[in-house]
Amino acid sequence: MCFIALTWAHTVFAFGDVGHKTVAALAWPQLTPFAKQNVERLLGVGEGAFISASVWADHIKSDERFNYLKPLHYVNMPKAAARYQKSRDCKKDACVVEAIKRFKKIARSGSDIERTLSLRMLIHLIADIHQPLHAGLYEDRGGNWYEVSFNGAPMSLHKLWDHGLLKALNLDWRELSGKLAATPSQAKLAGPVVWAEESHQIAVNDVYQVAENSAVSEDYQAKGTKILETQLVNAGWRLAMVLNKLW
Repeated sequence: MCFIALTWAHTVFAFGDVGHKTVAALAWPQLTPFAKQNVERLLGVGEGAFISASVWADHIKSDERFNYLKPLHYVNMPKAAARYQKSRDCKKDACVVEAIKRFKKIARSGSDIERTLSLRMLIHLIADIHQPLHAGLYEDRGGNWYEVSFNGAPMSLHKLWDHGLLKALNLDWRELSGKLAATPSQAKLAGPVVWAEESHQIAVNDVYQVAENSAVSEDYQAKGTKILETQLVNAGWRLAMVLNKLW
């Protein structure tokens, strides 16, 4: 692997097990038989192995051998940015956009060990890039330095969108994916640059519609939950289409 090991720039709570497993569960039935065959050769047989792989990248964060992967879960852009600029937003290729591009290549042509790691990362990162604050503002490190109050407790805006809104649904990943399975994605396939730009615009236009250090309103929670559900559906479909095109 040729990614440069960098210091963990800021705290990143990834989408959480519920979000990541939901995306994988939505993607699985949309895989072609040939894509499933290739996935199963690397990850093990069945939907369960695929879904377990979706959270691997979070569960190894305490393992120093994988520190080089930590900056690859997100990309931060200036608030005023309408477009992703690699030279500005992704120094040394260490961001989610360039990581997805790189892992796609390795998943197709690397050694089995490299392909397995790359596939696990693709399953995870394609979900992460659809969480708006994983393409959030450079100014506050993707909402990690922006605090709000949710259900009476202080919480970073980033954590609210990673965990808080989904946890408040009181659904596990099976229930949530079942709820969303009948909703087709309306998104275009595009690629990670477009996905990051979409998420950034959602962050700018919608996520910050709660004042810093103020309580999250019921209306904000409802709108945020709807946005996340749409993003989960889009991520599941795009993940399936990426893997279908790999093989």
